[in-house]
Amino acid sequence: MELKALNEEFLLCGPMSLACFDIVWNRKYYENGKFSVQIKASDYDPDMKYIYTADRPETGCIEQVQYTQDDSMIVLSGFFYERRLNDKVVYPTFKERATRSKFVADAVETYMDDLPIEVGDYTNAGTAATRQDTGSNLDDLAHSVLKAEERAYRCVYVYEDNQMTFQIYQGLDRTQSQNVNNFVTFSKGFRNIRNARVTEDSSNFKNYFICGGQGQGSSRIYAVLDLSGGGYKRMQFLDMRDIEKTDGMTTEEYQEAMIERAYEKAAEYADIHNLEFDADANEGFVYLEDYDLGDKCDIIIDELQRSYEARIIEVLETWSKGIHQVTLTFGDKIPTQYEKARLR
Repeated sequence: MELKALNEEFLLCGPMSLACFDIVWNRKYYENGKFSVQIKASDYDPDMKYIYTADRPETGCIEQVQYTQDDSMIVLSGFFYERRLNDKVVYPTFKERATRSKFVADAVETYMDDLPIEVGDYTNAGTAATRQDTGSNLDDLAHSVLKAEERAYRCVYVYEDNQMTFQIYQGLDRTQSQNVNNFVTFSKGFRNIRNARVTEDSSNFKNYFICGGQGQGSSRIYAVLDLSGGGYKRMQFLDMRDIEKTDGMTTEEYQEAMIERAYEKAAEYADIHNLEFDADANEGFVYLEDYDLGDKCDIIIDELQRSYEARIIEVLETWSKGIHQVTLTFGDKIPTQYEKARLR
C-alpha cells in the first residue's frame, strides 16, 4: 500500500511516497477507523496533516506525532477523515420527514459548516418517516441513523480532483441466501480461518422499548416499539423528552419520531454475536477483490456447531517486516465495560 503525506491544503509534502516501517490501518463500518504509520524522522515534515492512499477509501488525519530519539523514528497516528464530522453539531433542531439516508445527507449538508465536503449521490432506499435531532455530533447522528438499516458512510478523497465526498453506502450481500453476488464463506473447511474468537452475549439484550416523550403525568406522550415478534418481552424505558413536539406536528407524527429514535437505540441493546479471526488476504477468497469492509458473508464455526450470516464491521490491516496481516471482525461490536455501565 503506497502512502503519501498531504498538508492542510491537501498538497503533497515530504517524500513523493512515504517509506513506512510499520503500518496499522484499522477500517470500521459503523464507527470511525484509525491508523498509525512509522517513518524515518528524516522524512518528517511539520506541515504533514493527512495520510492519503489511492489503495483504500480512507484518508488519515494526523493527530499525534511521537518521536523516539534512540532509533530516529516518528509514528504518525490518528483517525480517518470521517472523524471530522464529530466536530460539527446539529443545532438548532433538525426535523425532516425522509428516509434515513436522505435525513443524514440533508443533515450533513445543513450542519457541515466549514468542512470541505461534497455530499455524493446515494440510494434513497427505505420508508420515509418523521425524524428529529438536536445537539448530536454529525458523526454520531450519521452512524446511529444509518446503522438501523445496516448502512454506513465514508469520506472519500480523490487526489486528482482535490475533492472530498461524503458517501452513504452498504456492503454487498455475499451469503448463499442470495444469487446476485459471488459467495464468500469462512470456515475451517475452506482453510481461511485462523485464531478464531467468538463472543455471544445476551446479557444486555432488550426487544421491547417504551418511549416517554414530552408532557407531564397523564398528559405525557408515549410510544412503543415492539421487536419481540410475539415472544418473551425484555423491556427498556427510553426517555425522549429531548424530541420536541413542534408547532403543527400531530401526536402521531411525534410518536413516529420517537419510534424511529427507538430503532436506533435498539442497537445499544443487541443480542451480540461477534466473530473475529485472522484471514489470509491473498489465498482462496481475496481481500478487496472477493470481499471488503461492510460485506455480509457466511461463517461456519464447527466447534460451536454454529453458522452465521454476518457483516464485516471491522478490518484490521497491519504491515510489519514485509508481512501483511488481515484480521476480520463480523457481527456486533462488543461494548466496553464503560459502555455496558452507561447502557444500564
